[in-house]
Amino acid sequence: MPAFHFAIVNDERVIDATGQPVADRDEAIAVAKRLAIDLAETRQEYLGRGYFISVIGSDAREIHRESIDSAAKSG
Repeated sequence: MPAFHFAIVNDERVIDATGQPVADRDEAIAVAKRLAIDLAETRQEYLGRGYFISVIGSDAREIHRESIDSAAKSG
């Protein structure tokens, strides 16, 4: 099962998790969406500052960015 890394980013990476095994790219994006909603609800200091959840694939390339601000509006 592939492992994807999830990082909280703005101009530079601030937190880089070890990674999480998920079945595929779509599941990794779903995890990022849930993480963004959770952070929007529990970590108000990330709101309004342009933070994103960056999903990084096994080839070290970013495959998706999920806005924490957008998650706050939709969550």
